[in-house]
Amino acid sequence: MKSRHRSLLITFIVVITISLMQIHVYAASQQRKNGQFNGLTLDVARRYYQLDTIKSFISQVAQNHGQFIQLHLSDAQSFAIENETVGQTLANATQTNGVWRNNTTHQAFYSKTQVADLVTFAKQKHVTLIPEVDTPAHINGMVKTMRANHQTQQVDQLTYNNKSYGREFHLNTASTTFVKRLDTEVAQSFIGQQNMRFHLGGDEFTDQTGVNKPYIAYLNALAKNVRSLGFIPEAWNDGYISQALNQYDKHIQITYWNWTADEKGAPGKERQKAWATMPELIHHGFKVLNYNDYYLYFNLSKKNVKPSNVAYMTSDMKQNWDPTIWDNDNDSSLNTLHNIVGSSVSIWADKDPHSKINDKQVLKASQKFLSQFLQLARQPI
Repeated sequence: MKSRHRSLLITFIVVITISLMQIHVYAASQQRKNGQFNGLTLDVARRYYQLDTIKSFISQVAQNHGQFIQLHLSDAQSFAIENETVGQTLANATQTNGVWRNNTTHQAFYSKTQVADLVTFAKQKHVTLIPEVDTPAHINGMVKTMRANHQTQQVDQLTYNNKSYGREFHLNTASTTFVKRLDTEVAQSFIGQQNMRFHLGGDEFTDQTGVNKPYIAYLNALAKNVRSLGFIPEAWNDGYISQALNQYDKHIQITYWNWTADEKGAPGKERQKAWATMPELIHHGFKVLNYNDYYLYFNLSKKNVKPSNVAYMTSDMKQNWDPTIWDNDNDSSLNTLHNIVGSSVSIWADKDPHSKINDKQVLKASQKFLSQFLQLARQPI
Protein backbone atom coordinates (compact mmCIF):
# COMPACT_ATOMS: atom_id res chain seq x y z
CA MET A 1 0.00 0.00 0.00
CA LYS A 2 2.83 2.37 0.92
CA SER A 3 4.51 1.54 -2.38
CA ARG A 4 1.34 2.49 -4.26
CA HIS A 5 1.08 5.83 -2.41
CA ARG A 6 4.75 6.51 -3.15
CA SER A 7 4.15 5.71 -6.84
CA LEU A 8 1.13 8.06 -6.98
CA LEU A 9 3.14 10.81 -5.28
CA ILE A 10 6.00 10.41 -7.77
CA THR A 11 3.52 10.50 -10.67
CA PHE A 12 1.91 13.64 -9.23
CA ILE A 13 5.30 15.35 -8.86
CA VAL A 14 6.28 14.41 -12.42
CA VAL A 15 3.00 15.78 -13.84
CA ILE A 16 3.38 19.07 -11.91
CA THR A 17 7.02 19.39 -12.98
CA ILE A 18 6.15 18.83 -16.65
CA SER A 19 3.27 21.35 -16.42
CA LEU A 20 5.53 23.97 -14.87
CA MET A 21 8.14 23.35 -17.55
CA GLN A 22 5.51 23.76 -20.27
CA ILE A 23 4.30 27.02 -18.71
CA HIS A 24 7.88 28.28 -18.53
CA VAL A 25 8.56 27.33 -22.17
CA TYR A 26 5.31 29.02 -23.29
CA ALA A 27 6.13 32.18 -21.31
CA ALA A 28 9.64 32.25 -22.76
CA SER A 29 8.23 31.76 -26.25
CA GLN A 30 5.78 34.64 -25.76
CA GLN A 31 8.56 36.85 -24.41
CA ARG A 32 10.67 36.15 -27.50
CA LYS A 33 7.77 37.33 -29.67
CA ASN A 34 7.69 40.71 -27.93
CA GLY A 35 9.11 43.47 -30.09
CA GLN A 36 9.38 41.22 -33.16
CA PHE A 37 6.57 42.63 -35.35
CA ASN A 38 8.08 45.70 -36.96
CA GLY A 39 7.50 47.59 -40.16
CA LEU A 40 6.47 50.69 -42.06
CA THR A 41 3.30 52.77 -42.17
CA LEU A 42 2.75 54.39 -45.55
CA ASP A 43 0.34 57.29 -46.12
CA VAL A 44 -1.20 56.30 -49.45
CA ALA A 45 -4.33 58.41 -48.91
CA ARG A 46 -2.62 61.79 -49.02
CA ARG A 47 0.05 60.72 -51.51
CA TYR A 48 -0.42 58.24 -54.32
CA TYR A 49 2.51 55.86 -54.78
CA GLN A 50 2.98 53.83 -57.94
CA LEU A 51 2.53 50.08 -57.44
CA ASP A 52 6.20 49.44 -58.19
CA THR A 53 7.14 51.95 -55.48
CA ILE A 54 5.05 50.13 -52.89
CA LYS A 55 6.66 46.88 -54.00
CA SER A 56 10.06 48.48 -53.50
CA PHE A 57 9.04 49.43 -49.96
CA ILE A 58 7.86 45.84 -49.37
CA SER A 59 11.24 44.56 -50.58
CA GLN A 60 13.10 47.02 -48.33
CA VAL A 61 11.11 45.89 -45.30
CA ALA A 62 11.74 42.23 -46.14
CA GLN A 63 15.47 42.74 -46.76
CA ASN A 64 15.81 44.42 -43.36
CA HIS A 65 13.94 41.65 -41.51
CA GLY A 66 10.72 43.63 -41.09
CA GLN A 67 7.26 42.07 -40.92
CA PHE A 68 4.62 44.51 -42.19
CA ILE A 69 3.54 47.55 -44.17
CA GLN A 70 0.46 49.42 -42.96
CA LEU A 71 -1.44 51.26 -45.70
CA HIS A 72 -3.17 54.42 -44.45
CA LEU A 73 -6.05 54.29 -46.94
CA SER A 74 -8.35 57.08 -45.79
CA ASP A 75 -7.84 60.72 -44.92
CA ALA A 76 -9.02 64.25 -45.70
CA GLN A 77 -7.71 64.22 -49.26
CA SER A 78 -8.68 60.79 -50.49
CA PHE A 79 -10.13 57.35 -49.99
CA ALA A 80 -7.48 55.32 -51.75
CA ILE A 81 -9.10 51.97 -52.57
CA GLU A 82 -11.85 50.66 -54.82
CA ASN A 83 -14.95 50.21 -52.68
CA GLU A 84 -18.62 49.73 -53.59
CA THR A 85 -19.83 50.75 -50.13
CA VAL A 86 -18.71 54.35 -50.69
CA GLY A 87 -19.26 54.26 -54.47
CA GLN A 88 -15.61 54.19 -55.54
CA THR A 89 -15.87 51.80 -58.48
CA LEU A 90 -14.05 51.30 -61.75
CA ALA A 91 -17.30 52.12 -63.58
CA ASN A 92 -17.01 55.77 -62.49
CA ALA A 93 -13.23 56.02 -62.83
CA THR A 94 -10.63 56.34 -65.56
CA GLN A 95 -7.25 54.62 -65.72
CA THR A 96 -4.31 56.58 -67.11
CA ASN A 97 -0.76 55.20 -67.09
CA GLY A 98 -1.86 52.52 -64.62
CA VAL A 99 -3.46 54.98 -62.17
CA TRP A 100 -7.18 54.87 -61.47
CA ARG A 101 -8.87 58.23 -60.77
CA ASN A 102 -12.41 58.99 -59.70
CA ASN A 103 -14.08 60.82 -62.59
CA THR A 104 -15.74 63.36 -60.29
CA THR A 105 -13.34 63.89 -57.36
CA HIS A 106 -10.19 63.13 -59.42
CA GLN A 107 -8.84 61.25 -56.39
CA ALA A 108 -6.33 58.51 -57.24
CA PHE A 109 -7.01 55.08 -55.77
CA TYR A 110 -5.98 51.43 -56.00
CA SER A 111 -8.27 48.91 -57.65
CA LYS A 112 -9.03 45.62 -55.94
CA THR A 113 -7.00 43.87 -58.63
CA GLN A 114 -4.00 46.09 -57.87
CA VAL A 115 -4.35 45.43 -54.14
CA ALA A 116 -4.50 41.69 -54.82
CA ASP A 117 -1.26 42.02 -56.79
CA LEU A 118 0.38 43.85 -53.86
CA VAL A 119 -0.83 41.24 -51.37
CA THR A 120 0.53 38.41 -53.54
CA PHE A 121 3.90 40.15 -53.82
CA ALA A 122 4.01 40.84 -50.07
CA LYS A 123 3.23 37.20 -49.26
CA GLN A 124 6.14 36.11 -51.43
CA LYS A 125 8.36 38.40 -49.34
CA HIS A 126 6.77 37.22 -46.05
CA VAL A 127 5.51 40.73 -45.34
CA THR A 128 1.97 41.41 -44.05
CA LEU A 129 -0.02 44.24 -45.65
CA ILE A 130 -2.28 45.92 -43.09
CA PRO A 131 -5.22 48.06 -44.27
CA GLU A 132 -6.04 51.13 -42.21
CA VAL A 133 -9.51 52.64 -42.62
CA ASP A 134 -9.32 55.61 -40.29
CA THR A 135 -12.62 56.51 -38.58
CA PRO A 136 -14.53 58.21 -37.01
CA ALA A 137 -12.44 61.22 -38.20
CA HIS A 138 -10.13 61.64 -41.22
CA ILE A 139 -13.06 60.84 -43.53
CA ASN A 140 -13.34 63.95 -45.72
CA GLY A 141 -11.94 62.10 -48.73
CA MET A 142 -14.46 59.31 -48.19
CA VAL A 143 -17.29 61.85 -47.86
CA LYS A 144 -16.32 63.51 -51.15
CA THR A 145 -16.38 60.09 -52.80
CA MET A 146 -19.84 59.32 -51.42
CA ARG A 147 -21.26 62.68 -52.46
CA ALA A 148 -19.84 62.16 -55.96
CA ASN A 149 -21.75 58.87 -56.04
CA HIS A 150 -25.05 60.56 -55.08
CA GLN A 151 -24.92 59.31 -51.46
CA THR A 152 -25.41 62.80 -49.99
CA GLN A 153 -28.44 61.80 -47.95
CA GLN A 154 -26.48 58.96 -46.38
CA VAL A 155 -23.55 61.31 -45.67
CA ASP A 156 -25.88 63.77 -43.92
CA GLN A 157 -27.42 60.96 -41.88
CA LEU A 158 -24.19 59.29 -40.81
CA THR A 159 -21.76 62.19 -40.39
CA TYR A 160 -21.43 65.69 -38.94
CA ASN A 161 -18.89 68.50 -39.07
CA ASN A 162 -16.56 68.67 -36.06
CA LYS A 163 -15.17 72.22 -35.88
CA SER A 164 -11.76 70.98 -34.76
CA TYR A 165 -11.37 67.82 -36.84
CA GLY A 166 -13.58 68.10 -39.92
CA ARG A 167 -16.16 65.55 -40.99
CA GLU A 168 -16.74 62.63 -38.60
CA PHE A 169 -19.06 59.69 -38.22
CA HIS A 170 -21.70 59.90 -35.52
CA LEU A 171 -20.95 57.36 -32.81
CA ASN A 172 -24.30 55.62 -33.13
CA THR A 173 -25.80 52.37 -34.37
CA ALA A 174 -26.38 53.52 -37.96
CA SER A 175 -22.79 54.69 -38.42
CA THR A 176 -21.41 51.59 -36.74
CA THR A 177 -23.40 49.37 -39.12
CA PHE A 178 -22.16 51.34 -42.14
CA VAL A 179 -18.48 51.32 -41.10
CA LYS A 180 -18.63 47.58 -40.36
CA ARG A 181 -19.84 47.04 -43.93
CA LEU A 182 -17.11 49.35 -45.23
CA ASP A 183 -14.39 47.58 -43.22
CA THR A 184 -15.63 44.17 -44.28
CA GLU A 185 -15.38 45.04 -47.97
CA VAL A 186 -11.85 46.43 -47.54
CA ALA A 187 -10.81 43.42 -45.45
CA GLN A 188 -11.76 40.98 -48.23
CA SER A 189 -8.82 42.26 -50.30
CA PHE A 190 -6.33 41.46 -47.51
CA ILE A 191 -7.50 37.98 -46.47
CA GLY A 192 -5.14 35.01 -46.81
CA GLN A 193 -2.03 36.51 -45.23
CA GLN A 194 -0.07 35.43 -42.18
CA ASN A 195 -0.70 37.47 -39.02
CA MET A 196 -3.63 39.37 -40.57
CA ARG A 197 -4.40 42.74 -39.01
CA PHE A 198 -6.88 45.52 -39.64
CA HIS A 199 -6.28 49.05 -38.34
CA LEU A 200 -9.51 50.77 -37.30
CA GLY A 201 -8.09 54.31 -36.96
CA GLY A 202 -9.29 56.32 -33.98
CA ASP A 203 -6.87 59.27 -33.97
CA GLU A 204 -7.54 63.02 -33.79
CA PHE A 205 -11.31 62.85 -33.40
CA THR A 206 -12.11 64.56 -30.10
CA ASP A 207 -10.94 67.04 -27.46
CA GLN A 208 -12.93 65.19 -24.81
CA THR A 209 -10.94 64.06 -21.78
CA GLY A 210 -13.78 62.30 -19.97
CA VAL A 211 -14.94 58.72 -20.52
CA ASN A 212 -16.40 58.50 -24.03
CA LYS A 213 -18.81 55.58 -23.82
CA PRO A 214 -20.21 55.98 -27.37
CA TYR A 215 -16.69 55.77 -28.81
CA ILE A 216 -15.82 52.73 -26.71
CA ALA A 217 -18.97 50.97 -27.93
CA TYR A 218 -18.21 52.00 -31.52
CA LEU A 219 -14.59 50.83 -31.41
CA ASN A 220 -15.44 47.54 -29.68
CA ALA A 221 -18.11 46.79 -32.29
CA LEU A 222 -15.71 47.44 -35.18
CA ALA A 223 -13.07 45.29 -33.50
CA LYS A 224 -15.51 42.42 -33.03
CA ASN A 225 -16.42 42.63 -36.71
CA VAL A 226 -12.85 42.38 -38.07
CA ARG A 227 -12.01 39.68 -35.52
CA SER A 228 -14.87 37.62 -36.96
CA LEU A 229 -13.10 37.90 -40.32
CA GLY A 230 -9.85 36.56 -38.88
CA PHE A 231 -8.01 39.86 -38.34
CA ILE A 232 -6.30 41.22 -35.24
CA PRO A 233 -7.84 44.68 -34.68
CA GLU A 234 -5.60 47.69 -34.13
CA ALA A 235 -6.36 51.31 -33.16
CA TRP A 236 -4.55 54.55 -32.37
CA ASN A 237 -4.22 55.40 -28.66
CA ASP A 238 -6.07 58.75 -28.74
CA GLY A 239 -9.40 57.39 -27.52
CA TYR A 240 -8.03 55.41 -24.57
CA ILE A 241 -8.95 57.13 -21.30
CA SER A 242 -7.25 55.95 -18.09
CA GLN A 243 -10.49 55.82 -16.10
CA ALA A 244 -12.15 53.42 -18.53
CA LEU A 245 -9.47 50.93 -19.52
CA ASN A 246 -11.54 47.98 -18.32
CA GLN A 247 -14.24 48.85 -20.89
CA TYR A 248 -12.21 48.44 -24.11
CA ASP A 249 -11.89 45.16 -25.99
CA LYS A 250 -8.51 43.74 -24.91
CA HIS A 251 -8.10 42.05 -28.30
CA ILE A 252 -7.44 45.48 -29.85
CA GLN A 253 -3.71 46.12 -30.16
CA ILE A 254 -2.89 49.79 -29.67
CA THR A 255 -0.57 51.71 -31.98
CA TYR A 256 0.85 54.36 -29.65
CA TRP A 257 1.97 57.53 -31.40
CA ASN A 258 1.61 60.46 -28.97
CA TRP A 259 0.39 61.02 -25.42
CA THR A 260 -1.44 64.30 -26.15
CA ALA A 261 -1.88 64.19 -29.95
CA ASP A 262 0.49 67.18 -30.04
CA GLU A 263 -1.89 69.37 -28.01
CA LYS A 264 0.06 71.98 -26.06
CA GLY A 265 -0.60 74.28 -23.08
CA ALA A 266 -3.53 73.73 -20.71
CA PRO A 267 -5.41 71.36 -23.07
CA GLY A 268 -2.27 69.24 -23.37
CA LYS A 269 -1.94 69.04 -19.59
CA GLU A 270 -5.58 67.95 -19.33
CA ARG A 271 -4.92 65.19 -21.83
CA GLN A 272 -1.87 64.06 -19.87
CA LYS A 273 -4.12 63.66 -16.82
CA ALA A 274 -6.80 61.75 -18.70
CA TRP A 275 -5.23 59.83 -21.60
CA ALA A 276 -3.62 56.48 -20.90
CA THR A 277 0.15 56.22 -21.08
CA MET A 278 1.77 53.28 -22.82
CA PRO A 279 2.93 51.85 -19.45
CA GLU A 280 -0.65 52.11 -18.13
CA LEU A 281 -2.02 50.22 -21.14
CA ILE A 282 0.59 47.48 -20.75
CA HIS A 283 -0.14 47.26 -17.01
CA HIS A 284 -3.83 46.74 -17.82
CA GLY A 285 -3.03 43.85 -20.17
CA PHE A 286 -3.19 45.58 -23.55
CA LYS A 287 -0.72 44.75 -26.29
CA VAL A 288 0.82 47.82 -27.88
CA LEU A 289 2.99 48.84 -30.84
CA ASN A 290 5.39 51.77 -30.62
CA TYR A 291 4.69 54.43 -33.29
CA ASN A 292 6.56 57.27 -31.49
CA ASP A 293 5.82 60.39 -33.53
CA TYR A 294 9.04 62.19 -32.54
CA TYR A 295 11.67 59.64 -33.50
CA LEU A 296 9.77 57.40 -35.92
CA TYR A 297 7.80 59.84 -38.10
CA PHE A 298 9.21 60.84 -41.49
CA ASN A 299 7.11 63.81 -42.65
CA LEU A 300 7.63 64.42 -46.34
CA SER A 301 8.90 67.84 -47.39
CA LYS A 302 11.67 69.08 -49.64
CA LYS A 303 13.63 69.98 -46.52
CA ASN A 304 13.23 66.61 -44.83
CA VAL A 305 14.38 64.56 -47.81
CA LYS A 306 17.71 66.38 -47.96
CA PRO A 307 20.60 64.03 -47.08
CA SER A 308 21.71 66.20 -44.15
CA ASN A 309 18.25 66.12 -42.55
CA VAL A 310 17.84 62.37 -43.12
CA ALA A 311 21.27 61.83 -41.55
CA TYR A 312 20.29 63.89 -38.50
CA MET A 313 16.93 62.11 -38.02
CA THR A 314 18.57 58.70 -38.43
CA SER A 315 21.35 59.53 -35.96
CA ASP A 316 18.90 61.00 -33.44
CA MET A 317 16.78 57.85 -33.58
CA LYS A 318 19.83 55.61 -33.23
CA GLN A 319 21.13 57.48 -30.17
CA ASN A 320 17.87 58.07 -28.30
CA TRP A 321 15.15 55.58 -29.29
CA ASP A 322 14.35 51.99 -28.50
CA PRO A 323 10.95 50.22 -28.46
CA THR A 324 10.33 51.24 -24.81
CA ILE A 325 10.63 54.99 -25.58
CA TRP A 326 7.01 55.89 -26.13
CA ASP A 327 6.62 59.62 -25.50
CA ASN A 328 8.97 61.88 -27.44
CA ASP A 329 11.86 62.94 -25.22
CA ASN A 330 10.36 61.88 -21.87
CA ASP A 331 11.93 59.07 -19.88
CA SER A 332 10.26 55.80 -20.66
CA SER A 333 9.57 54.20 -17.26
CA LEU A 334 9.64 50.88 -19.14
CA ASN A 335 12.57 48.48 -18.91
CA THR A 336 11.13 45.47 -20.72
CA LEU A 337 9.45 44.60 -24.00
CA HIS A 338 6.59 42.87 -22.18
CA ASN A 339 3.39 43.32 -24.28
CA ILE A 340 5.19 45.58 -26.79
CA VAL A 341 4.34 43.63 -29.93
CA GLY A 342 6.53 45.72 -32.23
CA SER A 343 7.11 49.17 -33.69
CA SER A 344 6.68 51.15 -36.89
CA VAL A 345 8.21 54.05 -38.71
CA SER A 346 5.71 56.15 -40.64
CA ILE A 347 6.07 58.16 -43.84
CA TRP A 348 3.36 60.82 -43.74
CA ALA A 349 2.28 63.20 -46.49
CA ASP A 350 0.26 65.78 -44.59
CA LYS A 351 2.14 68.75 -46.06
CA ASP A 352 1.32 69.83 -49.62
CA PRO A 353 4.99 70.34 -50.68
CA HIS A 354 5.37 66.54 -50.78
CA SER A 355 3.74 66.70 -54.24
CA LYS A 356 6.97 68.19 -55.58
CA ILE A 357 8.92 65.10 -54.52
CA ASN A 358 8.84 62.04 -56.77
CA ASP A 359 8.62 58.42 -55.67
CA LYS A 360 12.31 57.71 -56.33
CA GLN A 361 13.29 60.60 -54.06
CA VAL A 362 11.06 59.28 -51.27
CA LEU A 363 12.50 55.77 -51.60
CA LYS A 364 16.07 57.01 -51.61
CA ALA A 365 15.59 59.47 -48.73
CA SER A 366 13.82 56.98 -46.45
CA GLN A 367 16.03 53.94 -47.10
CA LYS A 368 18.67 54.53 -44.39
CA PHE A 369 16.06 55.76 -41.92
CA LEU A 370 13.96 52.63 -42.43
CA SER A 371 16.87 50.18 -42.32
CA GLN A 372 18.32 51.78 -39.17
CA PHE A 373 14.92 51.62 -37.49
CA LEU A 374 14.38 47.94 -38.31
CA GLN A 375 17.82 47.16 -36.90
CA LEU A 376 17.06 49.04 -33.66
CA ALA A 377 13.59 47.57 -33.32
CA ARG A 378 14.72 43.96 -33.14
CA GLN A 379 17.58 44.48 -30.68
CA PRO A 380 16.99 43.01 -27.21
CA ILE A 381 16.29 45.40 -24.36
